[in-house]
Parts: sequence; structure tokens; C-alpha cells
Amino acid sequence: MRVLSRRGASPLPPRNLLRPPVLLVWLALTALLALSPRPAHALRITAGGVAMEAYWFQRQIVAEVLPEANEGYIQLSRRLLAEPERHAEVATFNKQRPVMAGHPVAIPLNLLRPELKGDILRALYPEDELTERGWAHTVADPLESLIQLTEAYTGSPSRFKELARLNRLQNPDVLKLGTEIVIPLEWISDTLGFRPKGIKAPLVLLAEKDGRLFATYVLEKGDTLYSLLIRFTDREHADEINRMSGLLVKLNGLKKATQAQAGFKLRIPIEWISEEYLGPGFVASRKAPPPRAPSQTAPKPGPSTTTLHIIVDAGHGGADPGAVYGRRGRPGHLFEHEMVYDISLRLGELLSAKGFKVYPVIEDPDQTKPVDQLNMRDLGGERVRVNPPYVMKSANVSVNMRLLYIHDLYRRLTAQGVPPENIVLISLHGDALASTLRGAMVYYPDHRLRVTEFGLNARVYRQRKESLPKLVRFQPEAVRESQDASQDFAQLVLRGMTAQGLGVSRRKPARSYYYRNGERTLPAVLRYSPVPVSVLVEVANLNNAEDRKMLLDPQQRQKLALGLSKAVELYREPAARPMARRDPT
Repeated sequence: MRVLSRRGASPLPPRNLLRPPVLLVWLALTALLALSPRPAHALRITAGGVAMEAYWFQRQIVAEVLPEANEGYIQLSRRLLAEPERHAEVATFNKQRPVMAGHPVAIPLNLLRPELKGDILRALYPEDELTERGWAHTVADPLESLIQLTEAYTGSPSRFKELARLNRLQNPDVLKLGTEIVIPLEWISDTLGFRPKGIKAPLVLLAEKDGRLFATYVLEKGDTLYSLLIRFTDREHADEINRMSGLLVKLNGLKKATQAQAGFKLRIPIEWISEEYLGPGFVASRKAPPPRAPSQTAPKPGPSTTTLHIIVDAGHGGADPGAVYGRRGRPGHLFEHEMVYDISLRLGELLSAKGFKVYPVIEDPDQTKPVDQLNMRDLGGERVRVNPPYVMKSANVSVNMRLLYIHDLYRRLTAQGVPPENIVLISLHGDALASTLRGAMVYYPDHRLRVTEFGLNARVYRQRKESLPKLVRFQPEAVRESQDASQDFAQLVLRGMTAQGLGVSRRKPARSYYYRNGERTLPAVLRYSPVPVSVLVEVANLNNAEDRKMLLDPQQRQKLALGLSKAVELYREPAARPMARRDPT
């Protein structure tokens, strides 16, 4: 844990120390301690094999290092500084205090060797990552300064104003917590370790004179920009691939995508490339989770005594039909909501018959039972089961009403003594991926993309019985555990699907995020969910003709419901259960 700022003054001495000789000793000790800028708590790290503590002080990053035997400022500077001859600056920063064994020496970050700077920045800012626009830094400390950040990442404060303009900062002197600052990758020195140093075949790394890095690839017969983006950038959503394809056309001097034929050498910005193709040791996101510890407190109840509470959410509805594919009046015409709502009814029947408690989030007065033929004419009457019910006239309000219902239900169940791990949220959707992709995918909540608090205060929400009395706050450890529990359940969903002979995506069928406009993001129902075990199931790709044909078949929709039901049954088994999870407070 690190302290964000150094506040307060030295405490007054006790009365029994106010006698002159003792008071002089106390004042001398207080003055000696004041020579060090170190706050009460700092982040302990190992950078370049050197143990140190790092923190912000006087709007700059400082590292404290214990000197080795017989080291003074000159010897210490030779070991740690990029320019050892600047040892006098280190001495001045420490107010000329003599270097003593066991007493740390404080060194400003900008004086350290580049590889040490890189390690410190990685440790201080685990939320930073490589994005499509460059290296994205999230402001996490109220003492952060744009000038100091510019110097830390680029080696010089000279680009301060340019970086402020690039990020459209209205007041660059005041950085609000959570503000994202993107630093172009070409501005960052290779020695910091933020730029890939290699790339895996068949890609070849190209460094241009201006510092920009590209992955190059020579097209083979059958390759298209579309297929290459899917292969090398980990993007799958059709709108995202179309957007990036247009950017590639301009970047490579093409008039249209079809001009890229076999033999053409294609340049792709390194920021777009999936981590699996980047060089060894490079991680595009330093937010990679630590290794998961094995569960030590697995729940005791067995299959016959454990009652699970399943919240089933059918995506979209009302004024928002979701994805729509096919031509009206023609075979294959499909509305996403009508399809997933039918599956949700089938799932509810199966789970109820097996003794599970089922809580549908959405209801449709015109359809209370599954149907063989999807009836698009009934779309529009759906409502969220809050009190009073909300007829879904607004897509945004509908999403928030779902969350209101889920938060209230979770709060009531846990208040009744239901263990948090006995509550599961399943949200059903249909995907809109590239047309060549097929099969189901399951999303679980990435802890890095979750919020710290959630609240709905508008009048339309306060009018509901379920209105939130206060902000709901999520603890970081609980959010991290929720990711693990949800990821486990996502794998059970995939097992249930394959057990029914249903197709799942051949490319990472379980994911914790997707891309929108070049940024990693998360569906709202997962981002704000209080339920420790929450998944969003994309039952198939609506942009694929074969998947659409499958979804129009009631027997296949029943199989999808059976696969989901099987996942819940598997989850009830003790061996499949995660450890007890913490509640948001």
C-alpha cells in the first residue's frame, strides 16, 4: 500500500519531555527524521534486482534504496543513476545527510537508470496498458503531475504541452483521479521496456525513423484485411473490424481493401497486435492478474442440499430489439431479443424442474411460455420486473433498471442468509461478430474494467421500490475474486454447450472483455453486477447464416437451454464450486 500524499505535522512531545535537555534531544530526532521525504507507507518493489520503496513526494516519483556496505553518494550513484556524475543532486535531495548503513537514500525517478524507471512505473501503475492509440496511463495518485509524467515516460518534460493537447486536457495542471493519459508509443524510450522488442512469425517487426513500430506481413493467397485483423489483433466484432480495416487501407496507401492481394506487404501498427504475437516477456497490459491461489475454504453443502439462486437476464427488449439480421418476411429474419427471451423461458423451466430458484429479470405479458416459431410482432411489450414494472421504452433506462433489480435481489437474498456463491447471474445475448465466425462465447467480468462504486439517483429509479438507498461500493479484492469465480463458471457453460453438441467459438470462447473503438470494454450488466458469479453468454453469432438458421430451430434453442442448465448443475457439485466470495459493501 502506498500513501497518496504526505500530510500532517510532527506530534507535540508529551509533557514529561518538555524539560530542556530532553526536549533538545526530541527536537533533534524529529529534525533528523524530517530529512527523509518518505511518507508513512510506500510501495515495496524490486526494480532491476534492487529492493526499493517508491512513492510520490512533492509532485514527483521518488525511490528509496538502502546503500550497500561502504557506499557513499558517489558509489551509490554509479550503481543506480543513468548519469553517475549527478551524485551531487542526490545528496542535495537528501539535504546532505550522511549515507549510513540501514538508512535509505531517496532518489528522484528521473535520475535513475532507464530500466529501473521502467520497473518502478510498472509497479506503481498496474492499471496501465498498451492500447490502439498508445500507452494508456490512468491517474491513480492526486499528487501526479503531467510535467513529471511526461518526463518519466519520455525522458524529457519538453513534450508536456503537446501531450496535454493530444489528450485534450483542459487544465493539465490538475489531473483528476481516473483520467486516462495516452502517451504515443514512439515517444517512449525502448529502455523502459514498454515497447515490444520482437514479434512472432509470420509477422516481422519494422521500426521507422520517427520511432513508430509496425508489424509487417506479406499477404498469401486467400488472405484479406478482414481475416488478418481477426488473426493478428484479437478483434472479432464486425463493426470493430470494419473500422480498423478502413484505417489499414489509408495507412497502407490503398484505395480499397480489395487492392491488398497476395504478395502485398501490409503494415499494421504494433499497438493493434494481440499479445500472443508480441515478443517474449512483453505484456501489452500490465494488469495481468497474479497466479490464483487454490481455494482453502470450499463450501461444505453437497449436491442434494445446496439451493442455488439463478438470475436469468434476457438481453435487450422493448424499444431495443438488439441485433436484427435477415430481411423482413423472409426466412432467417431474426431479432436478438425474441430469440434470447425464448431461450430464457426454456432455461427457467428446466432449472425450476430441477429445484433451482429462478429469477427472470425481464417479463413479457404476451409471452409466458417458449414458442416453436419466434413471433417478432410481439416485440415491444417487455418490461423489467422492478416494482412498479418498467415498460422498456428507453434502452439506457432499461439497462439501469435491470441493474436496479439485480442489486436489490442480491441484497435481499444475502440478507436472508443465502451465501453469495449460491447466487448466479446469467445474461443471454446474441453476438455480432465477423460473418466467418461461429459458435457461442461467454464473457466474465474483468476486474480491471470494473467500477469502484455504483448508484442510480434519477427520479425514474427513486420511484421504484428497489431504489438504492446509497452508493454500492465494490472492494478490489472482492472484484478480483468475482473474476475468478465467474471465469470458472464460464468454463462450465462451455462444457454444458459442448455436451449438447453445440458449437463454441474456436477463438477464445471465454473472454473477460471485448474491443469498442480500440478500447477494451465490458457489458454494463457485468461491469456493475454485485453478483460474484456473473456471466454474459453470447449463444451464437447472428452475423453468421448457419448460426441464424440454428437459432430459428426450436430444438436447437432447447439444446442451448439444456447446455446452460447443465452448467448450473455442474456448478452445484462441490468440486466445481469456488471459495466463498466477499460482498460489495
